[in-house]
Order: sequence, then structure tokens, then C-alpha cells
Amino acid sequence: MALLQSLLVGNNQLVVPIDGQSLTLSQAIGLAEQRRKARQTREADHIFNQLLMQAAEWHREKRLDDAEAVYRQVFEAEPEYIDALHLLGVIYSQRGDYQTAERLIRQALWENPSADTYHNNLGRALQGLGRLEEAAASYQRALELNPSHAMACNNLGRVFLDLGRKPEAIASFRRAVALRPDYAEACSNLERALQRQVEDGAS
Repeated sequence: MALLQSLLVGNNQLVVPIDGQSLTLSQAIGLAEQRRKARQTREADHIFNQLLMQAAEWHREKRLDDAEAVYRQVFEAEPEYIDALHLLGVIYSQRGDYQTAERLIRQALWENPSADTYHNNLGRALQGLGRLEEAAASYQRALELNPSHAMACNNLGRVFLDLGRKPEAIASFRRAVALRPDYAEACSNLERALQRQVEDGAS
């Protein structure tokens, strides 16, 4: 919680749709907290879930400040929503603040160590910090938890390539493509890695 308090405070005047009504973010949070205090747990969770769905939509649209404001307010009001904390970390990673991203995602992992997506996104933050061996370990942990995580396979391949471990990189890219044949980035990475292997063999 201290880490969140040290970061920029979000916009409480955002307008969010709750059950067909337009409320400010602070009003929506206040309504959810009222429901919780009245022991109307299902109703409170319904409001929080609507807020998180709206935040996820804004996140996909790259409205990072707006998504951050909602994730932050939901987590501060109800710390059991660990994914909101994790997604705050993802936002900081997207902004290039990998140090803050690492701290937030590690905090989320402390609460939910079996979340494969958290390990994958921790790997991305560590990769951004240039800590490639640690990033590889995070991606490998994600794959231990979810062997079908194609993005973690692709990310691991990129780290292996940066580490000069081309055969392992190619194997990771092949695995990503096998899991998701339409994964354009992994297909492109595999093609480039194979081309580099040919060039190295010819030199």
C-alpha cells in the first residue's frame, strides 16, 4: 500500500458506466464500499467487476492514465482484487518505468504466486531492466505453470536470442508458433532467428 501511495494519484472525476448510470469514479467506489459495509457482498463485487471491465477496455485502447486510475482505486478500496495491482504494474512497464513495474508485479505475485501471466509480465519488466537471466527464469516459471502460454514462449525466445543462445531461442519460437500458428510476432522472430543462424554458419 505504501508503494501505491508514493505514486501519482489517479483521476477520481472519470465517468464510468455502472448498471446503466454514469457515475464519477469516486462515486462508483463509494457506492461499492457502501454495499460492502451493508454486507451486500454480491452487489459490491458486481460494481468492482464493472469498474475493472471498464479499466481493461481503456487499457486496451491505450488510455493508460484512465485505466491506472480505476485499477488503483479498486485495489485501494478492496485489496483482494490482486489483478488490479498486477495490471498497474503492466501499465508502468508499458510506460518504460520497469523498476516500479517490477515492484508492483512482485507484490501481486506475493499474493498469487501461481499466476502464470504475472510471471510473464514480471519477465517483461526484468527484460526492460536488462536483467536477462532473471527475465528468462520468470518466463520459464510462467511456462511451468502454463505450458500453453505462447507469449511466454515468444518472450523467452527473445531473451535467449539477446543472450546469444540461438538454438534455445529457435526452440522457444518454434514452440510459440506450434501453440499459436497465427502468432505473427513469433513467426517473424523465428524467421529472423533462423536467418541469423544461417548467416552465422556461413561466416
